[in-house]
Amino acid sequence: MDFFFKPKGIALIGASANPAKGGYHILKNLKVGFKRNIYPVNPGYTEIEGLKSYSSVLEVPDPVDLAIVFIPAPMVPQVVHQCAERGIKGVMIQSAGFAESGEKGKALQQEIIQIHKKTGIRLWGPNCMGLVDAVHGLVFSFVLPAIWEEGLIPGNVSLVVQSGMLSAGFLIDLMTHGTMGISKACSIGNKADIDECDVLEYLIEDPDTGTIGLYLESIPNGRKFTDLCKRSGKPIVVLKGGKSQKGAEAAMSHTASLAGNGAVISGALAQVGVVEAYDFKQMMDLCRALAQYPDIPREKNGRVAILTMSGAAGIMSTDFIDQNGLSVANLSRDTEEALKNLFPDWMPITNPIDLWPAVELHGRKKAFGEAFRAVCRDPDVDAILIHLFVFASVSKANISQLVEMAKAAGKPLFCWLMGKRDEAHQFQMLSQELGIPAFPELYRAVECMAAVFSLKREISN
Repeated sequence: MDFFFKPKGIALIGASANPAKGGYHILKNLKVGFKRNIYPVNPGYTEIEGLKSYSSVLEVPDPVDLAIVFIPAPMVPQVVHQCAERGIKGVMIQSAGFAESGEKGKALQQEIIQIHKKTGIRLWGPNCMGLVDAVHGLVFSFVLPAIWEEGLIPGNVSLVVQSGMLSAGFLIDLMTHGTMGISKACSIGNKADIDECDVLEYLIEDPDTGTIGLYLESIPNGRKFTDLCKRSGKPIVVLKGGKSQKGAEAAMSHTASLAGNGAVISGALAQVGVVEAYDFKQMMDLCRALAQYPDIPREKNGRVAILTMSGAAGIMSTDFIDQNGLSVANLSRDTEEALKNLFPDWMPITNPIDLWPAVELHGRKKAFGEAFRAVCRDPDVDAILIHLFVFASVSKANISQLVEMAKAAGKPLFCWLMGKRDEAHQFQMLSQELGIPAFPELYRAVECMAAVFSLKREISN
């Protein structure tokens, strides 16, 4: 699979000088990030974007081990055959109009599958948006080149998405909101050859990938997929589309995927330690939480200390923690004694820890800092949930100190974030830099915390 992810040379079949065409976007993206050999192929040009254009892939010089194809579907089989003849190892077919489009498209897809079986050439797609590698700055996709304007934020979460626009939407959303960085986003489309098992097997061994998230409409090789998940040392999150009858019908028209029984699939995934997601952004939030805390010690059971400045938020946190199989920690005597020094005499010391009276007495920095230090030292606390109401710029030094304290104590730290729009966005970016999973929804923060602990329990047992 290295020739898909780390090619020595790329032939772009369907390259274009027209800014309105996908072949132009692919070429622009290649020129920005891919520093090896790029060979545009289009008989209508002798040169595109300063690069020599070839009339046929058979004329492309070495080294070339990957072809990206963006031409009308009826022309694809002949081009795939030429790529095999040329000795190219892999073809990434981003053209649509195959099995998802009706009987003629199904026949075209079967034709390229036969070429693959006869020659051994590997096929990625068709009907996909290719590959984005944010760690190495590679965009093998017709996604708009505006993707570079926000900058590809590198991270250690990789995605496998059986959709084209969804993978592009994920990237733009994540980059512009500062939610998280990614390692790789792999859009695999109709899966004529390369499927989720091929990519998953690669990502399990990929040193730049810490957690893997998959959106799939079908899992045709279920046994191989679950075997890979079971032996993976990395957390895996799956969002399965097409569970309902109507959803399955929609999946057939989208990528010609046969969706299986939803309950059976959910049960099989749970048995091999996969975390199942039920919505797109939830999948991403679960991925980033698991990427941040992949190795919770076996003895940690999810006893949570809650630091808040709102009694109501503390009550709701308690409810959510109970609903998600965690527990509100019983604070040790030493922790209670330490907290007594912060609070007025009339204030009972309980968890959730409502810090507002302490803030009024001592100021925000001292109240938060000393309470945080106390729960970090508490042997009966496994994780910390803090509520942050951000109305002004947050000191990076202060937050960094809390993060280091939690790391030294071995306690996962999660944050529920509210506040003014610009300041909250600034903190979201800061939290990403410092490695704190921060969430605008309280339930999501608790849900992701529960996933971190439940997955570890599944793997440990």
